[in-house]
Amino acid sequence: MSSSWARLFDALAPTYDETTGGAEWAANEHLAELLAPLGLEPSSVLDLGAGTGQTALVLHGLYPRAGLTLVDPSPGMVALAPDKVPGAAVVVADAATFVRGTDRSWDLVTAIGFLELAPDLFEVLRLASSRLRPGGHLAVSHEPLLPGSSVQALPVSVVSGTGEVRRHPSAEVERRAASYGLERVVSRQAVAFPRSGDDGDAVYEYVVWRRSPAQDSAGGE
Repeated sequence: MSSSWARLFDALAPTYDETTGGAEWAANEHLAELLAPLGLEPSSVLDLGAGTGQTALVLHGLYPRAGLTLVDPSPGMVALAPDKVPGAAVVVADAATFVRGTDRSWDLVTAIGFLELAPDLFEVLRLASSRLRPGGHLAVSHEPLLPGSSVQALPVSVVSGTGEVRRHPSAEVERRAASYGLERVVSRQAVAFPRSGDDGDAVYEYVVWRRSPAQDSAGGE
């Protein structure tokens, strides 16, 4: 996530949970609906773009015994996360920078509500996949490029004057994920939040991938 986005979210932090409550932000609800039936039992979870800890709270509910590591570049946002999930490790860092600089691995890595804000979505996916333990899972949301006349038909749009939203076709995201050794387990498209004006609702694609057995046998961590 760029520094301009981090500054914007710092400014939004004091009221973020209030303004994204209920139907205003449904991404974590959709994540839970995908993950719950899979019966995963991760002992360690890395949440990239953790924000104020809303996703972490859902993950803790699903996996109460898992150790959580929360990463976000906005100090103001991530400072609120420990109140939701006491005991979680909190790191102020950009997702790509953090993953590039660690040699740890996790059973489950999540990236919800921010990949379209990243300068390079595919680099974050590649790096995240490299930090999965054998048989581990990567769960993400992204704002796919869609046909039609809404803002989601634009590969790039600008928010608040400086923040860029980058969109890619779902098929391209899947192709690149496969090249990183990921196999799709389950996915769906659903509304994440209502946009103002005539831009239509924001539709996210939610995907859970598994690190493929072929990747594990190739000698990765």
